[in-house]
Parts: sequence; C-alpha cells; structure tokens
Amino acid sequence: MDLSQFEKQIESTLKWKKIKEIPNFPIIHLEELKKKINSGEYSISIDFTTANEFARWLYGARYAIFFSILASTPFILATISVILAFILKNYYLLFGIISAFAGFFLSNPYNPSKSFWKSMVGILLLVCFYGIWQDNLTMTFLSGFFIIPFFVNEFIYNLNRNKLKEIALNSEKIFIFLFQNGKLRLRNNKTGESYWYQEIKSLNKQP
Repeated sequence: MDLSQFEKQIESTLKWKKIKEIPNFPIIHLEELKKKINSGEYSISIDFTTANEFARWLYGARYAIFFSILASTPFILATISVILAFILKNYYLLFGIISAFAGFFLSNPYNPSKSFWKSMVGILLLVCFYGIWQDNLTMTFLSGFFIIPFFVNEFIYNLNRNKLKEIALNSEKIFIFLFQNGKLRLRNNKTGESYWYQEIKSLNKQP
C-alpha cells in the first residue's frame, strides 16, 4: 500500500480535517509546525512499535525487505553460532543463540533497563576487542553475538521512527491519524509542555 492509498483508507476515520481543528492544539498549520520543529522550538515523538509496523507495508517494498533482513539479525547470528560451534568443535559458541536474541530484545526502547544494558554493551565491546587481540574466538564471538543485534535493533527503531516522523510532517492526514490514536506526541521544547490525545477523547497538556 502506498501513502495515497493509506490516506484514502484513513480519511473517514479522522476526527479533524486540519490540525487547526484540534482543540487547544498550539499550532495552526502543518507548514508552521515543520518550521518550528526545524528551528528546535517544538519536537514530535512517535511510538516506536507503530513505526516498525508501518515499515512492513507503508514505506515501499524495498524498505520492507531491508527492514525484514535487519529484523532477522538474531536468527542469522544464531544460525552462524551453530555452524561455527560444529565446524570449530567449540560448543561454547552455542551460547551465541541466547546471546543474539538477548542483545536484540534488550535493546528495545521500552525496556526499562535499557540504559544499563547499553553500558554493558560498551564493556562487551572492550571484551570483544580483547578477545580479538588474544585470539580468543569464544570471547570474541559470544560478545559480538550480543553487540551486533543490540545495535542493529536500536538502528531499526530509530530509522523507522524518523521515517514515520518525516511522513507525518508531510501528510496532514497521517499526522492527525497518529495523533488521534495516541501514537504521536508534540512537545514545546521551550516550555516543556507536551500535547497528546488519549482514549478519554480529550487533548492533554502535560507541564
């Protein structure tokens, strides 16, 4: 599905036709919002999960394939760990299966302990380099199997989120659709106030 088809599909579900119709919304026109975001006065945040879901079908076939390949990183590395374990007869490398999936899932932006695991990745990066220096394959591969999917998954989330931000700022219908469904939040960086829409059917302003 392309953007124009999606806009037609959601048109009948929109609560407002223009962002100026949103009650108490601080911006009148989408172009004005883009200028204020580019100047840094405002910023928008978009739900990471929604951005990933859209990547599967809204950004085009090539993007979807690219996303699918990156999302398959833990499976690819788990397969490599099994192959290497039997080729090198080093069965400690089978722990690479756990390491690959752990790195992938612990990098989720909604993981409350992500900052801790990100600092751990820094340590593991040093371990990986030390393993290379010492020619220790077990140390090198097991740390690498955690590090790679961690950064790949973080890259996926940020890439998809930025992509959807770009689309929302160039399509008023998609912007409104995301906003009314609680998937997009606007923040005034000068005052710290945030604006979002919840199921209680009212605009919320958070100081």
